[in-house]
Amino acid sequence: MAALVKDARGQNTRKRYTVRFRLDGRQRERSFATLREARDFMAKVDHDTREHTFTDPKLGTEAFAAYAARVIAGMAVSDGTRKLYSGILRTWIEPFASVRTLAQVARDREGAVTLLNETMAHLSYNRRGIAASVLTATLDEAVAAGRLASHRLVGIRLTRPAADVADGPDDSFVFPSKDKITALADALNGYGVAVWLMRGCGLRVSEALAVCRADFAQDGAVLRVSGQASTDGRRKVALKHRKPGECRDVPVPAYLWELVRDLPDGPVLPGRDGARYLTYDTLAKRFGNAARDLGIPAGFTPHSLRHAFTSALLARGVPITDVAAWLGHRTISVTYRIYGHLVPSAAGRARAALDAEYAAWE
Repeated sequence: MAALVKDARGQNTRKRYTVRFRLDGRQRERSFATLREARDFMAKVDHDTREHTFTDPKLGTEAFAAYAARVIAGMAVSDGTRKLYSGILRTWIEPFASVRTLAQVARDREGAVTLLNETMAHLSYNRRGIAASVLTATLDEAVAAGRLASHRLVGIRLTRPAADVADGPDDSFVFPSKDKITALADALNGYGVAVWLMRGCGLRVSEALAVCRADFAQDGAVLRVSGQASTDGRRKVALKHRKPGECRDVPVPAYLWELVRDLPDGPVLPGRDGARYLTYDTLAKRFGNAARDLGIPAGFTPHSLRHAFTSALLARGVPITDVAAWLGHRTISVTYRIYGHLVPSAAGRARAALDAEYAAWE
């Protein structure tokens, strides 16, 4: 419970009424010029404390950039992803936030929109989406920690230039033919199963590297994705945006099961030199060289196979809600942001349904 104390000795002539309260195990206080202001604040403290919604305005005065760096450091993501987030923070978000506080950035929706859709307009749609995610993740954590009551950066819509709509969100949306993909897998000298894990199950690169034969269940119909390989390949770490132990189940196409069903127990992509799993750097180097030798267009990366998996499902009417779950996206809005341009228009199906319903009227 908060307590009201009056400065009887008159040491603070401008703010004579002080409310003392506890937050996060520490005693805090705020002073007011009038008794009414003090009583109103005390009532709010007591109410919000009971509802677990109280925030001390002073906690929102920490510099946004410093707090964002701590949030990124504490994320359950791979080393490569953390490095990417930190780079975007330094290059784009820190100049925007400057020396401003959490509370100031939390109110500046217009400034955030300008950053994402004007200052960063020349960057890929996906890269701008990552910047938006860093902004909102930082403020979401501040709200959860009681530093902010709320923020205004929720649901910012990223614009997509007309050329970007036609050509895809970024250069990695390259979909080679089946013959090219097969030749690429064959060229990886024993590591070709990585290609089919990404193309057939939509896995991220580090997730594919951590797959073991025992992860396949239901006679090969389902793959349980339970982690991703660390940068050095020596251990399995938590999935992106997930806590240790969290996993997701992904359907497995028959052709992929045929490739792995007779493999020995353990990682399907074993590492070298004491590492349990094949490392990202080793695969990426071989992948890039093979793709270049096969004449696959520039911009094609291992992540392009994940894009192709998603495109194939959405184009054939698989609900985007299911696809989002299989991709391991934190929310469906992430899936829409990256792949919304691939979702077939429902207008034609809607017209056909309405015409059929009208024709069936008695």
